[in-house]
Amino acid sequence: MFLSRHLIRVGRLDRLDAVVAATIVVLATLSAAVVFLPMLGGQHVEAGLDVVLDTFATVVTLGVAAVAWVRYREIGAPVALFQASAFLVLAIASGASLLFIVGRLDVALADFGLNMPREAQPQITTAGHLMAATLLVFGAAVSLKGIRVRHHWLILLGPAVALLAIIQFASAWSPNVPPLSSVFILSNLSTWQTFQPVPPSPTPLGVCLHLVGGGLFVLAAELTRRHHRRTGAMGDGFLAVGLVFAAFGEFHTAFYPSTYGGLVSSGDILTVAFAVVLLIGIEAEGRATRAELGRANETLGQLKDADVRRAALEERTRLSRELHDGLAQDLWLAKLKVGRLSAIRDLSAEARAVCDDLAGAIDAGLADARQAVMSLRLGNEPAVSLSDLMAHYVDDFADRFGLRAEFECEGELPRLTPRVEAELLRIVQESLNNVVRHADATVVRVRACVVDSHLELVVGDNGRGFEPSEVKEGSFGLASMQERALIIGGELTIDSRPQDGTRIRVSVPFGTGKRPAAATRP
Repeated sequence: MFLSRHLIRVGRLDRLDAVVAATIVVLATLSAAVVFLPMLGGQHVEAGLDVVLDTFATVVTLGVAAVAWVRYREIGAPVALFQASAFLVLAIASGASLLFIVGRLDVALADFGLNMPREAQPQITTAGHLMAATLLVFGAAVSLKGIRVRHHWLILLGPAVALLAIIQFASAWSPNVPPLSSVFILSNLSTWQTFQPVPPSPTPLGVCLHLVGGGLFVLAAELTRRHHRRTGAMGDGFLAVGLVFAAFGEFHTAFYPSTYGGLVSSGDILTVAFAVVLLIGIEAEGRATRAELGRANETLGQLKDADVRRAALEERTRLSRELHDGLAQDLWLAKLKVGRLSAIRDLSAEARAVCDDLAGAIDAGLADARQAVMSLRLGNEPAVSLSDLMAHYVDDFADRFGLRAEFECEGELPRLTPRVEAELLRIVQESLNNVVRHADATVVRVRACVVDSHLELVVGDNGRGFEPSEVKEGSFGLASMQERALIIGGELTIDSRPQDGTRIRVSVPFGTGKRPAAATRP
């Protein structure tokens, strides 16, 4: 078979190829059973079932046409335009067949649940199937070759208008066209109560036209399969499988025509199976689209976070440069001026005291500027862990103020978001500044550890201590530390007694501050 050469490749069948090949094998087996097992039969009288089948096929094909048109309008794929046109034609053909039955356009035989045949109905259905198959072949071929299409409204509506014209004039010219199937005639109406209608048999013209239609559907399935391999569109995969059902439906109709109302053939069943596969494909493609949108939203969120982090890094770099080149240089200049001023011999004792105070304030400002520049620059390095950052800062603090400062870290600390790590560092910095300003301590220790899914930092000194209840309301240093802890969802406690040092403890749960894997990259 034409399709088998491309599908049966040992060791190289992908999922779609395997499904198409399995579908061909199953349908070929069922077709052989219908031919060689007379009890199965290819035609059955089921009054009303043909109405249900035609209605279902009309609704599904019309829905697929709408979905394909929307897809074309969104992505501009030519294959979607031709699919919309093809399924619109199929919907019109199924709708016309339904009107022939429901509208009783033929002479009714109510007791048999059958209608006298008229050649217009099979001619219209056959014409619609041939047009749809041709459109599907052209659409897949055009897309595979990358040909741009114009006049999309003509492609969409032109075949449909042509089929409507065929329907309009079918009753006039159909008697002049060779029949597609043989029909029975009631020769003795007086015995009609015991008459059993003979199922229609195919004619050479009907067989040829349906075999051509089946071949076109096979070609459309192969081209659609190739298009799916190129684009990966899930809808094309289901369509390729469905077209195999449509092709076998044409093959069955060629030998088991269904021209009477109430007569259902195996070809009708396969045509409905084609519609069922299309319906499943729409639902599967909808789920895939929703999943893809979810992944796209997640990616957009990650990109947004990355942009925020990059902007934050750029801003930190700018601030550190301005602090180093601006404020720090100005403070050094001020220190030099104060030094020159204090070197004047005729300077009074009071003026010298003021100069000394200014020099001390400038030194403190330089230390704060140096600390800020260091924090900003270290915070720009994603590879620097919180423990390394703390250790670096504590060592620098010991060098600047001549205190014995130690940093202890018990185990490996988890990575937290930059905001949480920054606030923890600010709390430690404020705690150490308070040690220098108020504690009169000689030793200060900073300890970091993990306790019950919390990151805990403790800053303790051997200074003079204080009574927490006697702290003046509105104390800026302690209040800012409390606020920083609340911002990151943590808890800050102060343990201090007069002449017994001070211990500041901050605890942050992991759940509010864990850094995602992507956040470790700049």
